[in-house]
Amino acid sequence: MSPDHLLNTQSYLDGELTGAEAAEAERHLQTCAECQEFAAAAADISDALRKVPRHAAPAHLRAALLARLDKEPVRFSPRSFWMGAAGGAGASALAAGFALLVLLPPSVATLTQSLADAHARALTSGHTIMVASSDHHTVKPWLAAHAGLSPLVADFASDGFTLTGGRLDEVAGRPAAVITYAHGNHEVDLFAWPDRGTQLPEPGIAHGFRTAFWKTGDMNYAAVSDMDQAAFGKFVTLARAQRE
Repeated sequence: MSPDHLLNTQSYLDGELTGAEAAEAERHLQTCAECQEFAAAAADISDALRKVPRHAAPAHLRAALLARLDKEPVRFSPRSFWMGAAGGAGASALAAGFALLVLLPPSVATLTQSLADAHARALTSGHTIMVASSDHHTVKPWLAAHAGLSPLVADFASDGFTLTGGRLDEVAGRPAAVITYAHGNHEVDLFAWPDRGTQLPEPGIAHGFRTAFWKTGDMNYAAVSDMDQAAFGKFVTLARAQRE
């Protein structure tokens, strides 16, 4: 592997390339075994960092934030709220509110709604894929570099579900990596985000999309698609069977 190719691959994984340069780097990555090995090593490092133990916020910090919020007056006017947020007390309350959102996991209902909304938004906007590739050696490092996550990525083409790429998205306001698959005329989105002790919803249907949630290691996963029940169940079984 030449120094130039190594530098280009690193720049691509870091999100520093755009347009024709990014496309050329991706084409090279799909055909160069040495660059694929380099990209895989980068993903392994991301995996190792992701597995560093995280510590939940102590109970007294949560209690202090809630107590601070209770002391702030409630404002129902959007304009008065944002005007107040510009002041010292308002800014403190706003900061505390944002901190609380980070500390507290989303509800079951919020997760289902957020997942269906994100899938529908991507479909209607036409922005379902940010990195287009059927090679997990390309998709996994790209997600690790751009989303800060390194989810399990596999191609199930032999079972009827072809890996098409990935994108960045969010679930209930939290960053998520999305691995995209095609099944005939249907798209399947596989969302992944860090597990923070959230209770996951049961399988169901939201806004016409089938949804399924599960945990693997320290990651939460969720599949969403408008496929029929049999095909969707088959995909979920394949995705849940993945292991590091």
